[in-house]
Amino acid sequence: MSMKFGSARSGPSGGTGLRLVSVVVAGMSVVSAGCGRASAKEPAPAYVLTDAQRGVVAVATAADDTGEHVTLCSGALVAPNLVLTARHCVSRALTATPSCDADGRSHNGVHLSADVDPSRISVYVGSQVRPESDAPVARAERTLHPKGQVLCDADVAFLVLDRPVPAKILPMRLHSPVEPGDRVVPVGFGGGPANIVGLKVARNDSTVLTIGPAANSRTGAVLGPREFEVDQATCRGDSGGPAIDAATGEVVGVVSRGGSCSASGNHVYTRVDAYARLAAQAFVTAQRVASENLARRDVDEER
Repeated sequence: MSMKFGSARSGPSGGTGLRLVSVVVAGMSVVSAGCGRASAKEPAPAYVLTDAQRGVVAVATAADDTGEHVTLCSGALVAPNLVLTARHCVSRALTATPSCDADGRSHNGVHLSADVDPSRISVYVGSQVRPESDAPVARAERTLHPKGQVLCDADVAFLVLDRPVPAKILPMRLHSPVEPGDRVVPVGFGGGPANIVGLKVARNDSTVLTIGPAANSRTGAVLGPREFEVDQATCRGDSGGPAIDAATGEVVGVVSRGGSCSASGNHVYTRVDAYARLAAQAFVTAQRVASENLARRDVDEER
């Protein structure tokens, strides 16, 4: 099958590009419009996955019933049937370059239209995923996210799944925000500097640069009150992936938008502690759905 990977663009006034990637499935060879393939000599230690980072999953969204047009994002498994990801991964985006100010307001109108039908969202596990050929381990039943159609300061969502996922569960830090200078580990399926989309990579030496509300004149990042910036680059396919506290292993943020795959700075995350109430609602919903599905399976087995 062939896959064509779309690009994300940089925009003005904090309007850096979303970090998802579109995949078109059609033939038998692979064609990539990304940054190229990784060299076998590329040093690996900075990208070694720890046990905690194995709770990072791939989130694939089909644009239609054929399954031929797929958008690939990342996410964190925070309960057996609950994934934390980015809002723009589960809703239809009207722009690839949201422009935001330090108050969390949009400078280019609404960014989203309708939500994607949850049944078109699939979850994959592993160190490298290929949605065109791999079988998903679960599918979404429901999505939960902040109200509104603007991504500024609100690019976060939860997926309630139809079954538990066999992967490490990652705790979220909901009681306190990150601080400038904190060490974090961004993880996602953007493939690192070579942007091999579908390859899970951990950037093990990342630092929180700026906490919103703020504008970083050096990097160009404009952050709302619920956002922060890290120095290590995010790439296409990293959208929705977590920033994990290097000391505690807790998820502290979700990839929202960023500059180029090799840029230092201007890589923006949504703080998870700012959405503790949404997280609590998501946990309750996930538990209820799990109980309903278990009861349904028990009834089916008795027939």
